[in-house]
Amino acid sequence: MSRLTDTKRAYDKIAGLVDQQLLKRGSDANELRRFRETLDVAFYLLGWAQFEYLVRNEAEDRIDANSRAKTVDGIAWKYLLNNSKAIPIRRRLDLIFQGNQQLRASLDDDYELRNEAAHNYKMLPKEARQISEWLEKLEQLIQRF
Repeated sequence: MSRLTDTKRAYDKIAGLVDQQLLKRGSDANELRRFRETLDVAFYLLGWAQFEYLVRNEAEDRIDANSRAKTVDGIAWKYLLNNSKAIPIRRRLDLIFQGNQQLRASLDDDYELRNEAAHNYKMLPKEARQISEWLEKLEQLIQRF
């Protein structure tokens, strides 16, 4: 289990509290909806940060293991290992999920949403707001490493 499980539990609890307040309508519903959208973005970015950390570690472990080969391939992997800090996250995802192009495309879409939220201060589109399910999906991906 990774920290993503704890993140999902925290999100579910906080989102539930916000939803309860929306149902009570004792507060300004528009303000609560904006709060919920901000909460979704915050947990989406936190989930990505935790996932990226695990992806970086997994990719580095794979590169390290392949760099031990006593072949020409091993030399190439060793070069990659020595320059691993410069490998962008998308290339690391390629290394880990290269056998599943549909999943890689989905992760690219998620990463685009992440970039828009992190760098352009955009809220998540409606179809991406199933944060609890998305965090669970990331946890399942980690189990496949």
